[in-house]
Amino acid sequence: MSQQFVETDSLNELSMNILIHAGNARELLVKGLNALEEMDFSTAENFVKAARKEVVVAHGLQTDTLQMEASGEQIRYSTLFCHAQDTLMTAQSEILIGEHMVRLFKKFAEKMN
Repeated sequence: MSQQFVETDSLNELSMNILIHAGNARELLVKGLNALEEMDFSTAENFVKAARKEVVVAHGLQTDTLQMEASGEQIRYSTLFCHAQDTLMTAQSEILIGEHMVRLFKKFAEKMN
């Protein structure tokens, strides 16, 4: 097998792993937001924390690849890797907002009681 195919397979596998973890993060966040709608703060917090853990794994995979390129190893352009990065960035942003929403809803509920 040529080096190009090995690199392509490796980058594709990495991209899919990023997508899996980022997708898991988004799914967990949605469950957390659904719990938040029901004012179930404990469940919401647990889902958001689990989502954060998934995004940390995905981010680690991305960072390893970017560090390779920063050290001089040329990484080929990949639409799949670009999509994985976009999905990760979206999940990170959504989780950040979700974390703030949980805190805001809890404060609001405390003031209403």
